[in-house]
Amino acid sequence: MPRRTTRPAQLRAPVAADDLRHAAYAPASAVRRRALLAQVRDGCEDRPGVYRMLGATGLVLYVGKAKRLRTRLLGYFRAAAKNRRRDKQARILRHAHALEWEYAPSEFAALLRELRLIKQHRPRFNVLLNVDGPPRGWLALTGGAAPALRVVLRTDAPDAALLYGPFRRLQTLEEAARALADATGVCDCPDAGRGGGSLRGQLGGCHGPCRPGPWDAAAQDGYAARVQAVRDFLAGRTRAPIETLRARMHEASAAWHFERAGALKERIAALEWLADRLGRFHAGADRLSFVYRALGVDGGERLYLVRRGTVRAELDPPATPADEAALAALVRRVYEGPDPKGADIPTHDLDEFYLVASWFRRHPDELDRVALVPPPRSDAR
Repeated sequence: MPRRTTRPAQLRAPVAADDLRHAAYAPASAVRRRALLAQVRDGCEDRPGVYRMLGATGLVLYVGKAKRLRTRLLGYFRAAAKNRRRDKQARILRHAHALEWEYAPSEFAALLRELRLIKQHRPRFNVLLNVDGPPRGWLALTGGAAPALRVVLRTDAPDAALLYGPFRRLQTLEEAARALADATGVCDCPDAGRGGGSLRGQLGGCHGPCRPGPWDAAAQDGYAARVQAVRDFLAGRTRAPIETLRARMHEASAAWHFERAGALKERIAALEWLADRLGRFHAGADRLSFVYRALGVDGGERLYLVRRGTVRAELDPPATPADEAALAALVRRVYEGPDPKGADIPTHDLDEFYLVASWFRRHPDELDRVALVPPPRSDAR
């Protein structure tokens, strides 16, 4: 289906010279709003799609999606006319100098496109309007030669290579991260990688670069094995860190060090909590491998190849025998053998995983359009 996109140049309203210094944040004038409203009324259709609100310099301020695009955009102007300054739509429109939109074949396609545009542009209002919800945290494993455990508060944390979450109980998550670091010797020191040592490294609890001694090849190999133990635990392949702490607890109790045994018992409880929630996450990911035949508003179909909750390919249904053969080959590449992205869901796909899971939870009738594929043997645990 051809994609129709309005041209920003057609939608820009003039900006007075006096406003240029503060143009990026200047409230939209009544003249500009009327110009934008006329463009929506004259050119926008009630079809699924995504839209972008732009500032005076062309910077994307907000990205949204709608099942009925024209109705959604007209709602911004109704909100602005009511002069409700705290209304979300009115707040965004006050800063908009231009508006773009594009159509999508279905609501699901619009959701995917919206997510990818937000990740591409990181619009100011998408970020600001998302902080009003309850606090959430993610457990991250950083990249580099000496990966470390971190609790982060956003999915685009710059040093996160793997991400798990979200979790609502931030204090419990921090306790679980510290317990996992203690059980494996993986670094969770705040100053890791910045040079110098750390108290935990000096006490022998951290085996990363901040510990005493040379960071030579032998030390790096030993640390890599500890990082692999963390990855195996987070992927649900082992409970070894819990058993390590449990053995330490029994040793402390046998030596009558009851205070230390009590502290270890609390760490075990935090790790059990984390393992339980990770188990639910991976069980859900294993079920989300299928071919989804999404029905478009025009009656056409679009195929989405989903593996472990992330869309690996999308294409039109085959129309010729050659197309059928190409689709069969693509299905084999996507679903058979080891996952090219690894057993873990990469950081940049985590939001997409939750989008796919939420879509089928909110639209259970769409499961009738799903063709299940057997889970790859390499993913079995």
